[in-house]
Amino acid sequence: MNSSLARHVLDRIWDAGVRTVCVCPGARNAEWVQELAAADSRFETLWFFEERSAGFFALGRIRSTGKPVAVCTTSGTAVGELLPATMEAYYSDLPLYLLTADRPRRFRRSGAPQAAEQAGIFGIYAPLALDIEDVDGLAGFLDHRNKPVHVNVCFEDPKGTETSVSNLESEFDEPSLDEFLTRYTRPIVIVGALESGERDSTERFLLRLGAPVYLESLSGLRSSSALEGLKLKVADRLLDRLNGSGYGMDCVIRIGGVPTHRFWRDLEDRGAELPVMSVSRLAFSGLGRRSHLFCGDLGRILESAEARSSLGDSAHSFVLQDKILFEGLEAALESEPLSEPSMLHALSVALPVSSGLFLGNSLPIREWDLIGGWSQKPMECSASRGLNGIDGQLSSFLGACVIGRSNWAILGDLTALYDLAGPWVLSQLPNGLEANLVIVNNSGGKIFDRMFTTQKFQNRHMLGFSEWATQWGLRYKLVTSREQLEAAVEDRSAGLRVIELRPNPDATHRFWMKYEEVLA
Repeated sequence: MNSSLARHVLDRIWDAGVRTVCVCPGARNAEWVQELAAADSRFETLWFFEERSAGFFALGRIRSTGKPVAVCTTSGTAVGELLPATMEAYYSDLPLYLLTADRPRRFRRSGAPQAAEQAGIFGIYAPLALDIEDVDGLAGFLDHRNKPVHVNVCFEDPKGTETSVSNLESEFDEPSLDEFLTRYTRPIVIVGALESGERDSTERFLLRLGAPVYLESLSGLRSSSALEGLKLKVADRLLDRLNGSGYGMDCVIRIGGVPTHRFWRDLEDRGAELPVMSVSRLAFSGLGRRSHLFCGDLGRILESAEARSSLGDSAHSFVLQDKILFEGLEAALESEPLSEPSMLHALSVALPVSSGLFLGNSLPIREWDLIGGWSQKPMECSASRGLNGIDGQLSSFLGACVIGRSNWAILGDLTALYDLAGPWVLSQLPNGLEANLVIVNNSGGKIFDRMFTTQKFQNRHMLGFSEWATQWGLRYKLVTSREQLEAAVEDRSAGLRVIELRPNPDATHRFWMKYEEVLA
């Protein structure tokens, strides 16, 4: 259905006179990317990683040719980045076509990853705005005018998930956490982002409950020694592993922010019949299917819950099985010291105690969740996870920096390129600020490397960051080994320093192959 819908939209913009499409690849607009990357594509296709530039380039092309031009984006903040160009097009009478991929409508107002309210997002600046889930929604699309046209298309997950929506019923209309735990007695807990004041009460609740728990980096609880006997350290294929174990999981409890890991998205499809209870200060379920949400003062909710451990040996057995997998992961890291995950693991070990760590979206936060923060070393992790966009990450990090501690950010190369003007504010910040920007330069969006065969998804490049650092007067260090990285961490000078981390691509590939063997 995705392919048919994508082709129909392209047919209709062709009929409307569009001959050029500026494409910003992502997972959600995958069908458009693959159609437009095909050798027999009838469109002139130009590739961008940054939506603002794509939008304004399109305006220049419209002015020079007199023909409409389309910009094609993925979901989330990528859509919002088109607003400035759309405003300009509206006041200049330019036919800018905005093709925005969206998650299915059932995700709206859920707070699920990259599920923004995209329908009508451009307001008066896109007088013709269509929000479609099937080809019937394209009726009237040929009403061409010299104003922006917004075509928001809801696609199912390009990798085949999200196709099942749970009709799970509960005997409770609005169950309390105690009622939920009375009915479902063998939970798996996943803890997302927590505020610092929520961590003690969460830890006490987890100890009372005694269930296996996966602690994301943003929880701030990974270093907890008290939870050591409950921690699951390998979340990959967790649903499959649980289904094949003797634990007999019958529900999922989410505490804190909407989780980062793929396990959470699996609950949309293969785990769609599992009851889910979210306990959070955020009024978002994070799921596009029926689930329960207990929203409010997290500490008060958890402290009042009468959770008592009664899970027995099967839960402990599953935690021990997970420990064996984690040992296999550590062996894979040691065997490929020049790989990207191994170098980030070395960084996690070397960072000063009580550092502040800002994790960039896309690969950095996922790889850190895989390998980072498990030592009993206090560390304050943060990220921009409201919509998981890669825009503004460097500026967000600088805004979060604190005098008197070692501040670190790990960003991908495309993420850093997205915010090249971020250092502008440095001259206005207090003297003595220690800020370290680690840019993982793997020459493109490598998060798509194992997802799609089409290379266009990766936005491959041969750019470096030394001249950019020089432009802003920043100290710069190129790092290609764990030893160089560990030596760089020892430098505690003030100011913003750029550490360009270039992992070995062959070693990275070998690591992921070995890790797959561990999981198998």
